[in-house]
Amino acid sequence: MLRPRTHGTIQPMKTRYLIVADSLGDLNPEFDLGVCVSAELLRRGITVDYMDMPAADAGQDSASYLAELPVREILAADAAAVPFWELGPARLADVREYRVILQRKDPPVDALFISHTRHFEGAPPEIVQINRPPATYELSEHTTALRYPEFAAPTTVCSSPEELVAAVRAGSDEVVIKPENTYCGIGVSFVRPSVPEAELRAYWERWRPQVIVQPYLKAIESSGDLRILTVNGRVLGSVLRVPAKGSRLANLHQGASAARMAPSSRQLEACRVVAEDLNPIGLSLLGLDFIGEHLTEVNFTSPTTIVQINRVNGIRADIELVDELERMWRDNV
Repeated sequence: MLRPRTHGTIQPMKTRYLIVADSLGDLNPEFDLGVCVSAELLRRGITVDYMDMPAADAGQDSASYLAELPVREILAADAAAVPFWELGPARLADVREYRVILQRKDPPVDALFISHTRHFEGAPPEIVQINRPPATYELSEHTTALRYPEFAAPTTVCSSPEELVAAVRAGSDEVVIKPENTYCGIGVSFVRPSVPEAELRAYWERWRPQVIVQPYLKAIESSGDLRILTVNGRVLGSVLRVPAKGSRLANLHQGASAARMAPSSRQLEACRVVAEDLNPIGLSLLGLDFIGEHLTEVNFTSPTTIVQINRVNGIRADIELVDELERMWRDNV
């Protein structure tokens, strides 16, 4: 049973980090940034708590929600151990105890995601949130690249089955269709302009209300999909996702392998432009995806790959990330 907080005036502690994430059974320490970063926080002697977002009551008003967050302290973190987190007893915490909140709830950005995330809009502004709502649900990771047409892959956002059919038919060759609000390659399909209309309408019924259409970029076969992870415009590192044999999906969760590849000057320029636009609205941690020189997605709900970036490059991007989080917190005081 959760222990209620002591009633009366709360003296803000601001000595803790909070990781707001999916339920433990849905976290994969092989990929999870929160697990990786929590180990570095503990190494520095920084207290860090975990909140199982789906288990909280989103039906409360925001003041009550933020005053009694159901949390457990992370006592030890080791991605190779079972369990990967050693947790303390459950308790109720006031949001004002925290100096940094890592929002790590994975998509889809659905009613559940929004109903919880919007409460955190009421957190004190001096608390650093990575990333800060409402931008995390008002923008789409699959369509934000369209804000930067000089870098983006050609993209059509379809809001009806008729628009989907027309966009596919307009392709000169094979196209990629994908749901607007999924992640990790879920729902991605490859079709030719001649695909039967009934097949496209069935796809629409499954994945509506919006479907993305992009040309198939053959560079995925020769050079894979490059993820560049940035925080406040600073490049933490990059990793190339190479599709498994017989697959064209470059998602690590879909069997792709990780390799080292240095970003091009054009890709780095895209990172700079995107960061200058999105950082001021609270999207500080970004995962930018490139196929060849084309920007295909901008990930900001819970961008991953820091583990793979460390592994293929022989670096500790998690140390650099925590350094930046600490600097951001101090600048907010």
